Amino acid sequence: MAHIEDATSGHVTCESCSLASARKGEHFEIMAVDDDFARIQALRFGMSEGSCVECVTRIPAGPIVVMSGRQEIAVGRGLAERIQVRKRHHGHHRDEHATS
Repeated sequence: MAHIEDATSGHVTCESCSLASARKGEHFEIMAVDDDFARIQALRFGMSEGSCVECVTRIPAGPIVVMSGRQEIAVGRGLAERIQVRKRHHGHHRDEHATS
């Protein structure tokens, strides 16, 4: 996992980390899911490698709420820790450019 500290703000950003480290408003691309059981759970939520999600909120000591497609999903911390993501800049999602 690559965490980089932003020199101007002092915040730690993520180039490649787990979904559990997501912060409200951040956008991510799913890069990998660590094991078969977690992969099946993620697929049930419509999240697979290459999917883009947005962190809606973090519940203290609880799940990470993400927007996947048009639905909000509460992803438990255990599952979120097994989903590897890469931070994306808003507006650079594959799905937004797929319309022709």
